[in-house]
Amino acid sequence: MDPNQLFKYVYAKYGLKFEPVLPGSTDVYVLMSPIDGSYFAMLSRFKERRIDILDLKCGDFASMIRDLPGFEDPVRVKDDGWVGAILDRQNETAIKKAFDYAFKLAMNGETNNIAQDQYLYIPPDDSEPEYKSQPIKLRNNNFKKKPLATDRIHQMQELYDYSVLPSVGRYKNFYNQGKFMADYEDDYSDYAAFRRFYPTYHDMKIEQLRSYFAWRTQLRKGNYQKVSTSYAYVYIYELLNNIGVKSAQDGYQKLIDFKENYVEKFDLSIEPYLNDWLKDYVLFYELDQKLIEENFEDEIAQDHDYIVLHDPESFSAKELAEVFARKTSYWNTSKTIKNNSEVFAKVLRCVWQELLLSKKYGIAYYSAFVAKPETVKRKVFLASIFYSKPKKLPVQLIDSLRKYRYNNGYWQIRKYTEAKKQKIHLNTFLHELDRIVRAKLHLGRPIKPRFIDQAVLKAIDQGIINYQIQEKKSRIDRIQINLSNLETIRNNASKTRDSLLTDEEKALEKEEQKQEESKIESKVEITDNDYDLNKDEIFLLLALLQDQPWQEYIKVHHLMDSILVDSINEKLFDEFGDSVIEFDEKDQPRIIEDYQTDLEEMFLKG
Repeated sequence: MDPNQLFKYVYAKYGLKFEPVLPGSTDVYVLMSPIDGSYFAMLSRFKERRIDILDLKCGDFASMIRDLPGFEDPVRVKDDGWVGAILDRQNETAIKKAFDYAFKLAMNGETNNIAQDQYLYIPPDDSEPEYKSQPIKLRNNNFKKKPLATDRIHQMQELYDYSVLPSVGRYKNFYNQGKFMADYEDDYSDYAAFRRFYPTYHDMKIEQLRSYFAWRTQLRKGNYQKVSTSYAYVYIYELLNNIGVKSAQDGYQKLIDFKENYVEKFDLSIEPYLNDWLKDYVLFYELDQKLIEENFEDEIAQDHDYIVLHDPESFSAKELAEVFARKTSYWNTSKTIKNNSEVFAKVLRCVWQELLLSKKYGIAYYSAFVAKPETVKRKVFLASIFYSKPKKLPVQLIDSLRKYRYNNGYWQIRKYTEAKKQKIHLNTFLHELDRIVRAKLHLGRPIKPRFIDQAVLKAIDQGIINYQIQEKKSRIDRIQINLSNLETIRNNASKTRDSLLTDEEKALEKEEQKQEESKIESKVEITDNDYDLNKDEIFLLLALLQDQPWQEYIKVHHLMDSILVDSINEKLFDEFGDSVIEFDEKDQPRIIEDYQTDLEEMFLKG
């Protein structure tokens, strides 16, 4: 029975028409009760898989109907009172009977005893009373002989226990039948296609069973052939239940072989499910830690990123920047960040550490916009046919953020879950960081602000200040290291130079130097100070304050302006808490404008 035949059957017998859920849609149709307008049937068309599934509302009898051949859980409606059935010719009669029951239930207000007080719905008679001749279809006498079932298959079918509740019976019966057929081989030469959600042996007809076991026989010999996807799932279900394997390790290897030789070559649609089941397999059967790490590689990498974001002080600025490069698009597309990657990485680390101080800023940024811990419950080997027997397992630690606890067929998974719109929030944060850094550190052209919490802006401002303080301290530390040997180097250089000069040249040079120094120093009055600045440092500082030339003095005394500037900044740091001299875009020293007046008060008006 295909959808068109179903539509005709329903209209001819009940006078009802399936209606699309959305106007113009051909994917999902519903049928409404003439009594109260509620849905009692829903047809879903999966065109890519060429499968049409009918969901029916059968009330208290749904559990019994689901356990019959050809029926299963509903696809669209997740309710115990509904059943699902795939439309095909083989179960047409069963589908019609189930449909009749669903219709009667809908017409009698879902009264279970539908034999009493039934309403009869008479469809409108739109047909013409005039008789029209109809062609009589000739009976096809060329009946195809049904394949003979082997004794082993008959015995397997007889093993099916109908007394077990459907919620367990489908899985238990598959396991028992699978164990019975674990070593069975077949040489059936014909092939019968098979399509079913969550397929089992019980869903197959004789020709399908023989087709499956013949294919499995060849597969076990290394001869992989393309078959219906449902057959492939049955084989995977066998391995998940350790059917036909020597050990759990052997079962794992067979799953890997099937993935490499069949799934990756013939049917990639299976791969996402198989990857998830492999994770469950290594945990449920307690395989080596190395295999756990291999199968959870993506999860471990994701958790590592969350650890870096949660504890940035334990990682370098480069490592934190790499996480933002993976988690956002802004970090990789901003030209300013790209051209100043080292600076931005250091600033980002200082700002991010500041932003995580939730008590200080009154915002739990990490849990609100990055990730938060949660415990989820999930069935072992979800979306498969797996018979879960009583078993005790230790807590399985994947990494410091992720652990699995097994309980009665379910995992309790403790993990960090990505916050909603995480990427959007992190991109906005980086945009504002970029904007403020450009303004404060003079990097790139200004950009427009985006809306963001004021607490985040305060954290960004303070983080940049922290970065500037760190950089100044770092420069001071480098200066202290360089200055320790500077005097010795200078003296050695002077001795070497003097040894190469004649007495006459030395005398002439001293005379010229005295004249030059007196000429230069006459322009800048050098005064005593309380900050331990030496003669050269005082000269440079006063020259800059009075906008006087200083280059010749540096040259005559064989000095380096960068070393003098760093030394001045270091000695005045306790007074100002900041550098007082900086280098401009031409790499020339200049007094920072904010401190010009204070320095004049200290050194020019004393």
